[in-house]
Amino acid sequence: MFGHLEFGMRKIGAGLGLVALMGSLAPAQQWENVGSVGTATAGDTIYNNFAVNTAGKYDLSKNTCNNTDPGTNPGDLGCATFTYRGQSVSYATVRGNDGKIWLQQNLGSSQVATSVTDVDSYGDLFQWGRWDDGHQLRNSATSSVPSLNSPDGLAGSNSFMIGSGTGSWWSTNATSDAWTAKDDSAVTASIGADPCKAVGQDWKMPSQADWTLLVGSETIINPASAYASTLKMPASGYRSNTTGGFTFVGQRGYYWSADTASTGGKYLYIGSTNANPSSGAPRGQGAAVRCIKETTSLNTSDIRLNTIGIYPNPTHGILNVEADSKIENVNIFSIGGQKMKSKVSDNQVDLQELPKGIYIIELTLKNGQKLSDKIIKN
Repeated sequence: MFGHLEFGMRKIGAGLGLVALMGSLAPAQQWENVGSVGTATAGDTIYNNFAVNTAGKYDLSKNTCNNTDPGTNPGDLGCATFTYRGQSVSYATVRGNDGKIWLQQNLGSSQVATSVTDVDSYGDLFQWGRWDDGHQLRNSATSSVPSLNSPDGLAGSNSFMIGSGTGSWWSTNATSDAWTAKDDSAVTASIGADPCKAVGQDWKMPSQADWTLLVGSETIINPASAYASTLKMPASGYRSNTTGGFTFVGQRGYYWSADTASTGGKYLYIGSTNANPSSGAPRGQGAAVRCIKETTSLNTSDIRLNTIGIYPNPTHGILNVEADSKIENVNIFSIGGQKMKSKVSDNQVDLQELPKGIYIIELTLKNGQKLSDKIIKN
């Protein structure tokens, strides 16, 4: 059994949240915070904080979330327990085709997406540069911006701020601004608190480069392929920075990155016909947050990870690729996601005709595993 169970007179969902646990003869509801689904074995369904067997009995002493990272293969799963909205939560983590570890859920979601339009997987919608202060809830109240219109002026505020022009949230759009502070006590006029730090100090808001690498390695081109990816990304829509209303919910995906844009902040846009990691939007717009574990990124020096070696990096033109497993295919992408021409022969990639710059190399192994890394052409 896996997913939804009929337990007595109450249905137990697979997602994180408050789930009704009720015996067949119990006259009243009894609520427990049970966490998200874990594994299913031999008739028992084991959730992160409890297990249900075929006799309809549940055991709250079983907790399968031990904060173990996913394995090295794309699609391998793990789990992370952290405090969010003042409560202890357990979220699924996954190894992406980019070789990195991601949350497999949006912040604020109650479960991993079961479809593109799974409402329980949409999660919260943050304004760029803000943290877990309550503004991100989809039913939060709206208000005008504070007189000190920057992260250090947010103390005590839990409203979603609306306005236009200079009345928009943090509308200076300085390129020196950052969304990297470890918590709300470390914010300044130019640095907002990264809500992904709640997962752990080695977690972060993804950068534009992180999203570019993921989109290329997962071949994300629309909401259907985003959901089909290892990250199971739903089309959670966005919240307007001028009205507080909701747009394209269930139709398109909007995921913040940590980078700034001339319009405010960069985000990954997943539309009906394309996925663009370099889109920009006003900082007052509400968008989904998906976190990445920064310690899983590969070095730009000579490396070996998952039996793969790529060197020298940086390179002047010839890149050597070594692997214990047979390499089926090699692709080179620009940092913007455009596939570039390259010549591959005898485990060497010839980049001499490419301009100097940063590129993404994607390797496909014989077993179907895909690995990606950033390379520098000097």
